[in-house]
Amino acid sequence: MQALSFRRQMFLLLAERMNQERSIQALYHILTGKKSSQTIQDIKWYNVTYYFRMFPYWKETDFEKDTNELQYLRYIASDNNRVMITEQGRSQNDNFRMFYRWPPVFNGWLYGKNAAVFWKRTALLVQCLSQTLAGNRRFLPVFEDISVQHWLKKNWPKTIEEKQQTAFILFNDLRNLLDELDERDAFLFMNRLTGYHLTGLTWTQLSNRLQMSEDECYFRFLGSVHFLLEHADRSAVLHQAASDLVFRDVLTETTKKTLRYMNEGWGMERIARVRNLKMSTIEDHVVEIASEQNNFPIGDYVEKEDQNLILHHASALQTKRLKVLKEAAQPKQLDYFSIRLTLAFYGREDHGQA
Repeated sequence: MQALSFRRQMFLLLAERMNQERSIQALYHILTGKKSSQTIQDIKWYNVTYYFRMFPYWKETDFEKDTNELQYLRYIASDNNRVMITEQGRSQNDNFRMFYRWPPVFNGWLYGKNAAVFWKRTALLVQCLSQTLAGNRRFLPVFEDISVQHWLKKNWPKTIEEKQQTAFILFNDLRNLLDELDERDAFLFMNRLTGYHLTGLTWTQLSNRLQMSEDECYFRFLGSVHFLLEHADRSAVLHQAASDLVFRDVLTETTKKTLRYMNEGWGMERIARVRNLKMSTIEDHVVEIASEQNNFPIGDYVEKEDQNLILHHASALQTKRLKVLKEAAQPKQLDYFSIRLTLAFYGREDHGQA
């Protein structure tokens, strides 16, 4: 059995989780973090938020080469535009899972782009404290992001004593938190930092040091950042770096506009007319909202009897395919919107899977 690159292996694991019900392109959107109603629906239905935005830099041309190679090696096949994992692919996944040690935290869906902001703030703070306390006031900041520099100026310790205390606290907090991680993950985080007479290592350098692909280095580094974010309340300095970042602002911008109208009591048809959008687009928005809100009034859209019927067939048939569920519900005439909405509402992370 041929060894796979880390990216190809992650794709293969995701393909197995999607139960042969989605297209190769749909999986690409999950792994790169495309924030659309369809992708949000997919990651909730199939409980694959862990894979969201795992490789935001994966170019579509490279992705096509990788998936073509997986098909050539007979790990996956394609049927009616749906990616199907073969027995050989399942065996590969079983072998990988048997030996691979996952990071304790990775949540691209929850932390998304804010993880990058948190990392930049922390890294710039470390660099500036290190340089300043060493008496060096002339250095190039590791990040030129204006918003990050503005945050640092706003939170910069004023006296030398405060700088020393902040550095002492941050050093000890990072050491204590990173001690809870795999040694490689802690190494990745610490060696990406820049300080006085110390330059953070590149991904290529880290890859060579750890004998690990750059893709896996990035993934595990990001996992360490997510871990620190999840436990930021255990450190006054890290809590400050994360305090104004919103981690549950997950709705797309166009869906937020629809939600504002819904909160004012507008019906779907009126919203579609005023916003000059197709009814199917507004339905997408409502499904997205239902997947996030635990107080969503699903009973206003789908009768309880129909909800139970949909959930029963989804569980019995082990599928989220709309056409299959619609046919299974016969002679009951259920529309696709009712099925999608029910699956979205009951597929929320705080509700458990359908």
